[in-house]
Amino acid sequence: MPEIKLTRKRVYIIGTVLGVLFLVYLMARGCGNDEELVYDYESIAKGRVKKTISVTGTLEVLNSYTVASKISGMVTQVLVDFNQRVGKGQLLATIDSSEIDQNLLKMSAKLEIAKLELQSAKQDLAGKKNLFKDNLISKKEMERAELQYKQILSQHKQILIDYNIAVKNKSNSRVTSPTTGIVVSREIDPYMMVSEKKVLFVVAESLKKMRLIISVDETDIGFIKNGQKVSFTVSAYPEDTFTGTIDQVRFNPITKGEVVTYESVVLCDNSELLLKPGMTATATIEVANKDGVLRVPNQALIVSPVEVKEMSMGKYVWVKEDLSLGKLPVRRVKIETGIMGDHYAEVLSGKIKEGDDVLIGVHKK
Repeated sequence: MPEIKLTRKRVYIIGTVLGVLFLVYLMARGCGNDEELVYDYESIAKGRVKKTISVTGTLEVLNSYTVASKISGMVTQVLVDFNQRVGKGQLLATIDSSEIDQNLLKMSAKLEIAKLELQSAKQDLAGKKNLFKDNLISKKEMERAELQYKQILSQHKQILIDYNIAVKNKSNSRVTSPTTGIVVSREIDPYMMVSEKKVLFVVAESLKKMRLIISVDETDIGFIKNGQKVSFTVSAYPEDTFTGTIDQVRFNPITKGEVVTYESVVLCDNSELLLKPGMTATATIEVANKDGVLRVPNQALIVSPVEVKEMSMGKYVWVKEDLSLGKLPVRRVKIETGIMGDHYAEVLSGKIKEGDDVLIGVHKK
């Protein structure tokens, strides 16, 4: 085999070729690493930032009156039914009053006797006063007549009270409507025995206006204020969206297990009478809404292409920049945010502008 002589020229050529091959290898390796990760961006623009809170609740009649029995007895008549319109003072039902009638007759007779006794005592006292003026009877006898009159007067007052109670009980045997409206609940049937304070009917003034009682978690209650818009759906009409307005935020906490919630009242329109009392609703409350503000996607605030070890205060995003060899294609920028919406966050300040691309995701090919 012939011996190869390495001249200076040959050594230079071989070194140059090896250097080029090594550089190509490094570039290919670097490009290969870049191809392993894909960076997703979204361009910063102005638009709407809206924050909502999702809750559940139950529909109730807005203005309703509970009609309860004021006496005990057996129901003799039920004159109205569910969904029936009634007028104020209209007779709804009657309760057996035979015992009440007997008691009323007795009290009426007692009252008549008491009236006669009182009239007699009054006349006797007037006569005794005249005799006393003429010195025909003693002062003691006149005072005795006064005392007797007062005793009879007191008895008359007590009998009159008992008589009025009997009259009222007679009146309470007739159950009437307290308002003009619709019977939304009927809890009795004929010949049913009822006790005092037993609920007989619920009468609503109207079903065209209803209220939705929603339960708001303690972490969200600070966002809820009167006048906020609420949209909700019910399972009976899943394709329809109903609207309402927050009318009251209640301070009373409701604790179930370790969960604390607060009730709020939403007034809603029911002109088409689709909503029914007791329906469960899934509601969305709009607690903040700004239009025409600089915004970034919420994902931009949580994504990072590298592990950030230092505990930095504040909010950061990664903004796209020109690719440089050996560097990340993004730079970290601190921003100050306003409304943290459902999908976007309002940008108040920071070294970013409209048109910049912010990182929203990193994944492998």
